[in-house]
Amino acid sequence: PPVSPCPCVLQICRAAAYCAAGCRFTATMDALTPFSRHATICLTRRQLLAHGLTPRQLAAAVARGTLVRPRRGLYVPAHTARGVVAALHVGGPAACVTAVETYGIWTPDRRLVHVWLKPNAARLRALRLSGRTAVGEAHHELRRHWRPLLESDQCESWRVGVLDALVQVVRCQPRAIAIAVLDSALHQGVIERQNLEQLAVQVTSRQRRVFDRIDARAESGTESLVRLALVDAGLRVVPQVLFPGVGRVDLLVEGRIVVEVDSAAWHSTVDAVTRDYGRDLQLVRRRRWVVRVSYEQAMHSRRQVVEAVRAALRASRAS
Repeated sequence: PPVSPCPCVLQICRAAAYCAAGCRFTATMDALTPFSRHATICLTRRQLLAHGLTPRQLAAAVARGTLVRPRRGLYVPAHTARGVVAALHVGGPAACVTAVETYGIWTPDRRLVHVWLKPNAARLRALRLSGRTAVGEAHHELRRHWRPLLESDQCESWRVGVLDALVQVVRCQPRAIAIAVLDSALHQGVIERQNLEQLAVQVTSRQRRVFDRIDARAESGTESLVRLALVDAGLRVVPQVLFPGVGRVDLLVEGRIVVEVDSAAWHSTVDAVTRDYGRDLQLVRRRRWVVRVSYEQAMHSRRQVVEAVRAALRASRAS
């Protein structure tokens, strides 16, 4: 018959298991503590060793997935945005829309990896990562930014300052995207109106035209894109209009047509859809036509959206 293990042996084994689990937990916490103390997400190997971590602990943290090493001698926590990891892998801090996203500002879903590089930057790498540092299929191309920074003292080890990132957006991105990003930056309170003057003097006279269309009332980037398309078509558009008993609507066109720009994040649940239908019924009772626009239509089919709004205007006037 099998022999039962000695209770003392079982107690020792349990103690060893608890000790090992505790060591793993402590090692994880120790690996992340230096980042919180420095208030950053990017530290060098030398900085981490100075905090008391050993080379073996660093290797273990990378193996467990607690830390990611974008390039030799550089570490970030595993939750770091993939675009930032990719920029650091290439050889510089995140720039343009890659940096803008980290400030909580709206950016389009599909985008390149943007990295800022010093004029004398050397030992740059191609954007090819593997294993735990992979950046995914959405970040398969790279755009480098070389121009001197507006606020070099605000540049961190992993991203440029917010004003420099926004200047790069105006220089780099299509007009509509640049306006949507600036709308979001103002609406979120990341920058103030006076900052726009600092940005305007850093770009060409043609690029400066984007500042004429900025509206901080926009609550989403897709709303800004649709608003801009309608205004460019010569229509009068007012964002975020309040209808008593209904609430705010995204856009009111020519005082007649309500345009609601939906997103999967806020309009996909059963409760949200039911609420939207109820709002639409209330608006129709008030002789307001409602045009709903999806994220994909706002991003890629704005011309068709303008045509639909114009058709709704003609129908509303004929009725």
